[in-house]
Amino acid sequence: MNELFAAMYESLFGVYNANYLEIFTTLFDFGGYLRLGFLFIGLPLLFWLLFYYLWKYPYGRFLHWLVWLLASAVTVLVTTWLVADHAIFDSGNQALADALGDAESGYKAYAEGLPMRYALINAGLSLAVGFMASLVMKQFSRIQMHLPF
Repeated sequence: MNELFAAMYESLFGVYNANYLEIFTTLFDFGGYLRLGFLFIGLPLLFWLLFYYLWKYPYGRFLHWLVWLLASAVTVLVTTWLVADHAIFDSGNQALADALGDAESGYKAYAEGLPMRYALINAGLSLAVGFMASLVMKQFSRIQMHLPF
């Protein structure tokens, strides 16, 4: 799975930059891509399980559904930013720490923008996963079966 998520972020979304190889090697070797991938899948699924099976308000409206979708995406955004920041700056990889400490290498400037890129990508992906999950889960819900439409 780590290979799948690494290919998705690096190739499909164009995050990879060969000039900063140590960052991407560290994310791959220490399971950073795996954690990032599970965030955009797992958190929306958890949110929609709560919405469709534990929220007992029978008069839910489309606005409730939309707020829940956005809350899920914002949670994924913040969590992904924290996880990516930790995976890059607190990885324990001495070679990356040395590269980040070298002011002339440009690693630090590049690495500071990466967590937000990953967070925005994951937030967008979580919107798609959340929408698809809600369409499936509403079929089995006894209370919120009318949402999103």
